[in-house]
Amino acid sequence: MKNVCALLLLTCAGTSLAAQGIEGEKWKVTNTMQMGGMSMPGQTSEICKQPEAGAEQPPIRTDDSCQIYDMKRTGNVQSFKMRCDGEDKMEGSAQLTYVSPDHYKGRMEMTTGGETMVMNYEGQKLGQCDGTEANFVAKKIMADAERTQKEIERQQIQRCHEMAAEAEGPSFLMQCKDPADKRTYCEAVRKPENFRRLAQEERRRARVSSIPNDPSNKPLAESARICGFSLEQERDAMCKLAEQKNDLNFIATECGVMAAGIAAQQCAGRRYTAINPRYRSFCSEYASNQDEEQRRQRAGAMSATDGSIGQDQPQDPQQDPALEQPQTSGEKAKGLFNKGKKALGGLFSN
Repeated sequence: MKNVCALLLLTCAGTSLAAQGIEGEKWKVTNTMQMGGMSMPGQTSEICKQPEAGAEQPPIRTDDSCQIYDMKRTGNVQSFKMRCDGEDKMEGSAQLTYVSPDHYKGRMEMTTGGETMVMNYEGQKLGQCDGTEANFVAKKIMADAERTQKEIERQQIQRCHEMAAEAEGPSFLMQCKDPADKRTYCEAVRKPENFRRLAQEERRRARVSSIPNDPSNKPLAESARICGFSLEQERDAMCKLAEQKNDLNFIATECGVMAAGIAAQQCAGRRYTAINPRYRSFCSEYASNQDEEQRRQRAGAMSATDGSIGQDQPQDPQQDPALEQPQTSGEKAKGLFNKGKKALGGLFSN
């Protein structure tokens, strides 16, 4: 009953909203309602009937779920029917009698749930709308909210397209409704540069996460699952392609056996400055990876023997000079090179 009453009061609260600044007809409407032997006190509100509503449109507002139809006018008497298909379904008819062009009295009967509601109302035209009418303001708020929601949805769609092409990780896909985003993402993941980046991110998360089996910590493995390809087969194929293109960066991090062979030929037994400039970055990257792998293995061994978590804690670069970040690309390469020397044992000479 409460919802029904609220709906009917809203029905007589105003009319549809046009663009801000367009003046329509301002009406003061007073209505009362009776249902099931109960009566509600009269309610008065000011409504704005917009010009585009048309001359035949009665100066009342319908809820978004209600529709006015079968409008007729004979002399000063106007009749119409109304149907509401929302949560409180109802149907009925109304009749308005215009005492003058600016003044009407009317009666509406609506049936819902086997009961009939009777509404009596009176309308007086006050002049032009000034934008302060309750229905005008409420509708404007709703229109603004709808525009905002549509803009948010538009931005989300655009962001999905961008993230799919960038292959930053698969977690965003659950927010994307366009099937094309998944296809775009799966194609992007299988590009060597994106495959390598996700693989590195997966290894990084494995070092710092306390939940090793969490899918969110395995962006590459989860991508392979979602996209339906074998991770190892894809890596093998990319390593062969990297060998053909001499992509040393990819080989250094993703192709263990191949990388070890190149390191033995181009890095072993050489000072950093004696290494062929073409392979300096590769040797530094490879040494750093080997160092990280040995640290991971030591951490795992510690965890197995003393129950420790087995994760290396972040260190202050000021306390550990080996972790300082060089400012130039050459210094950075040398730093990575020196960092990996100890891990590689006798691979490098002093």
